[in-house]
Amino acid sequence: MPTPFLSWVAAFAVAQIHLPGTSSVSVAMIPPVVCKTCHAGFADTAAWTSWAGSAMSLAAKDPLFLSAVTEAEKDYPGVGDYCLRCHAPEAWVQGRCFPTDGSGLQSDDTGVTCSTCHRMDPSPWLRNGQYLIGDDLEMRGPIPDAQAPHRTRTSTFTGSSELCGACHDLRNPLVFRRNLDGTPTNQPFPEQTTYTEWKTSAFATEGKTCASCHLPKMTGEVAFGGPERQRSSHELAGGNLFLLGAIGFLEPGLGIDDELELGKLRIRATMRTAASLALVDAAQVLRRGEVAQVQLRVTNLTGHKLPTGYPEGRRVWLQVESPVLGIDRGDYDETTKEPVDPAALYHTVQGQLGVGPSIRLVLNDAIFFDNRIPPRGFVPTATTAPVGKSYPEVSPGVLAHWDDVTVTATVPCDPAITTATLQATLWHQSVTKRYVDQLVAENGAHPRGQRLQLAFDEADPGPLEVTRLTVSLPIDERSTCAEPDAGFPDLGMTDAMNADTGPVLPDAGMVIDAGSPVDEEGGCSCRSESSRPRAGGLIGSLLLCLLGLGVRSRKGKLR
Repeated sequence: MPTPFLSWVAAFAVAQIHLPGTSSVSVAMIPPVVCKTCHAGFADTAAWTSWAGSAMSLAAKDPLFLSAVTEAEKDYPGVGDYCLRCHAPEAWVQGRCFPTDGSGLQSDDTGVTCSTCHRMDPSPWLRNGQYLIGDDLEMRGPIPDAQAPHRTRTSTFTGSSELCGACHDLRNPLVFRRNLDGTPTNQPFPEQTTYTEWKTSAFATEGKTCASCHLPKMTGEVAFGGPERQRSSHELAGGNLFLLGAIGFLEPGLGIDDELELGKLRIRATMRTAASLALVDAAQVLRRGEVAQVQLRVTNLTGHKLPTGYPEGRRVWLQVESPVLGIDRGDYDETTKEPVDPAALYHTVQGQLGVGPSIRLVLNDAIFFDNRIPPRGFVPTATTAPVGKSYPEVSPGVLAHWDDVTVTATVPCDPAITTATLQATLWHQSVTKRYVDQLVAENGAHPRGQRLQLAFDEADPGPLEVTRLTVSLPIDERSTCAEPDAGFPDLGMTDAMNADTGPVLPDAGMVIDAGSPVDEEGGCSCRSESSRPRAGGLIGSLLLCLLGLGVRSRKGKLR
């Protein structure tokens, strides 16, 4: 908690950093309830109906965001101005974001509204909410012959990736990033870089925009009674399933339960297109008593890193199960809300040098770890390169958009077992219990922390299944082995490419930081011999040790 003097200094520093774009208290906006009159009610795909059940429409009401802003304001009073300009743009440009902790927001301030995007013009400044909102009440859109009871203007900027990049690419103007050895990078700290990840991928060069996936084309009426057209859907589905459930629980008075349920369905459908799983390498026939290696490939199908966006809580992990082979990795513990020993875990860890991983969003100056899977055709920069993990180059300067994960186990000797079935599941989680617990504890008695705790306890959907793969591996019926049932998993042979397979961080001192410019931009813990129980001599002791490795308790298994 900063002292009053430091709070004053922080507030002064914020005031001295001016971000260009449309200033606050400068533009009149048309509230989305007005748009509902013509753009809702006639189909589930109507623009307002789709938008109302999206995370974009509820960005200003997000209990996780508001709790995070409460903490950010403690560290840098006034910094909430940077946050609110993207989470509550309509309120921001009309002067309802003072004070900067968002306490001045009104009950009908939702999030990124119709007017925000349909009044936005091209801006010479990218990222950090440096957008330009037209002060002319003309609703922009790509349809040249629109007939509407309001003023319209044709604009190809609406729906462009550059429009999305205004807020989905954030660099902290108050803190510069440092390498893990303490040297400066002279670059503002990259809190999230979704737009840049897309821009430096094959998706951008091929003309596949953010809208291609998040506002896919469809045929239908734009407004009630209008002609059928080729138009963009307004579902804006991403991966934040928690937010929709939280709002449904916290604010039933909004009257959007149906829209929220549609939004959840769209999120699940969108996430099913985010990645694929494939069997890359395995013996055609397994032999009893021998070590079997199974190599799986996780491929990122999105136009940005997997996962992307807000760094805290966002993660993807690989669960692998095979009862016959004794493999059981990545179960979800319903009590801790954590995956248990996943085969691979993809996430990023930010924090402060000298402190370590931290939820102090506006103080973070280092990226300790980032093994998120790049998009296809990804060209890393000093800002976006992986940290603590190496992805192979598929061509000079271009990283692979997949990760290969190897799991190993000893094939059992039981002659009655002739097939080993292995199931791999990829899971996505947008909010973790660990992060919620930290925010709630830091918020103390503040009602925002209490609301977040209630929402998480009542509406957390748990992890979302992205994709699943089941393979059957035959066992050579002629193979034999002397030892009975050797089906203990080999826990020490996970793919070396996956440096981080759990919440334990690698030693920061041994990680090469990606901030170095690329371009401009297991032993057995058996007890001592004197205290070890007798079990048939040395062989018995080793068997007990192996059994200790192979047995662990599990809670709440996902299926």
